[in-house]
Amino acid sequence: MSRIPPSSRAACALLSLLPLLLPGPAWTDPVPETGPLSLPAARRIALDRQPMLEAEAHQVDAAREAAVAARQLPDPVLRGGVSDLTATGDQIGTLTRQSDTQFTVGIQQAFPRADKRRLRGERADAETRLAERRLLTDRLQLEREVSLVWLEVWKAREAHSLARASEHEAQLQLDALQLAYASGRKPQAEVREARVALELLRDEIAKLEQDDGHARSQLSRWLGEAAYRPLPDGPPPLPEPPSLAVLLDGLRNHPHLDISSAEIDVAEADVRLARQAYQSDFSVELGYGHRPAFSDYLNLQVSVDLPVFTANRQDRGLAAKQSELLRAEALREDSFREHAADARLNHGDWTRLGDRLARFDDTILPEAEARIEAARLAWAAGSGSLSEVLAARRAALDTRLRRLELQTDRSRHALQLRYLAAREPDTDTESAGVTP
Repeated sequence: MSRIPPSSRAACALLSLLPLLLPGPAWTDPVPETGPLSLPAARRIALDRQPMLEAEAHQVDAAREAAVAARQLPDPVLRGGVSDLTATGDQIGTLTRQSDTQFTVGIQQAFPRADKRRLRGERADAETRLAERRLLTDRLQLEREVSLVWLEVWKAREAHSLARASEHEAQLQLDALQLAYASGRKPQAEVREARVALELLRDEIAKLEQDDGHARSQLSRWLGEAAYRPLPDGPPPLPEPPSLAVLLDGLRNHPHLDISSAEIDVAEADVRLARQAYQSDFSVELGYGHRPAFSDYLNLQVSVDLPVFTANRQDRGLAAKQSELLRAEALREDSFREHAADARLNHGDWTRLGDRLARFDDTILPEAEARIEAARLAWAAGSGSLSEVLAARRAALDTRLRRLELQTDRSRHALQLRYLAAREPDTDTESAGVTP
C-alpha cells in the first residue's frame, strides 16, 4: 500500500465522499421532470445529467487502472533469429550445409529495481488523486455557474413582474385620462404624454423578456429543456455565509487548492523517481540455439545499465524535477492568495450590500411611494402636473429595479462565498436559508 504524502492528508476526509459526488442516478433523489425549477433542483439536474462530469469520472477510473499497471514488471520480449549464415562462396544462403549456421530463440525479461516500480505506482496514485480532486472541483464550479445563470433568470422574472405592475398602473391612469379628456376636463397633451410613457414602459418589458430569453438559453447549456420550466415564487433561498475568519481558516483545504496539493504530490514522486535514475536496472535473457551440424545449446545473458555519465543526464533530470516541484509549491501559495482575496472581497461586498438593501427597505422605497402619492394628489387638486406624476412613477420603478439589482448582486456574492466554502447542495437546509 502506497504512502499518502503529508500534503494530501488534509483532503482525505473530503475525498472519501467522492463516490457520493459522482454523476449518476444513485447519488441523490430523482429530480421531478415537471414543476417549478428551484435553485437546488437546477443544481441537481445539472450534476445528475452532465456529460462533462461523466467524462471526468471515466478519467478517474482510467487513472486508477493505470496505477495498478505502473507497479508491474515490463512485458517479456521474445527474440529469435539466424546467425553465422554464409554470405559468400559456394554455400551462400544455405541453412544446413554450413556447419556454423545456428538458429536461436529466447526470452528477455527486464527487472527494474523494486523501489523504482514502487515509486512509479505512488506517482500513478498521486495522478489518481489529482483526477479525483479535479472532478470534485469541477463539480463545485458547475454548481456555481448553474446557480449564477439561474439567478439571472430569476432577476429577469422579478424585473418583468415589477414592470408589469407599473404597466398596469400606467394603463389605469391612461384610461382615466381618456375619460377626462372626453368630458373636457383634461387636455389632449396629457393623454398623449401618458400614452408615450405607457409605450416606453412596454418597450422596457419587451427588453426584459429578451433578457429572460438570453438567460434561459445560457441555462439550457447545463439543464437542457428543464431550463424553460417556470421558477418558484419568492427569492432564492441561500444560507448565511460563514464568517470571514472561518472561511479563511478552511480555505487551504478547498478542493481547488487540493488540486495544487495533488500536483505537488506528483512533482515529489517525480523527484524520487529522478533519484532512482542513478541506480542500475538489469535484464536477463534465456535462449536456445539449434546447430544442424553440432549439438544444440542454451544461452544465458545478463545486461546491467551503467549510469556513469550523470552530469548531463541524471543530474539534469533531477534538477528539472526539483524545479517543477518548487513551481508546484509556488503555484499553490499563489492559488491560496487568490482565493483569500476573493473571499475578503465577496464577504465584504455581501455585508455592505446587506446594509444598502436595508436602507432601500427602510427609507428609499417608502419615500418613492410617498412621492407618487403626493404628486398624484397635487395633480388631482390642480396644483400639480401629470409630468410630475409620471416622473414619480418612473422614479419609483427605477428604484425598485435598482433594489432588485442590489439583491441580485448580493446573491451573486453569496454564491461565490458558497463555492469558496466548498459547500455541497442540501435542499433541506437551503430551503430554510435566509433570503439575501
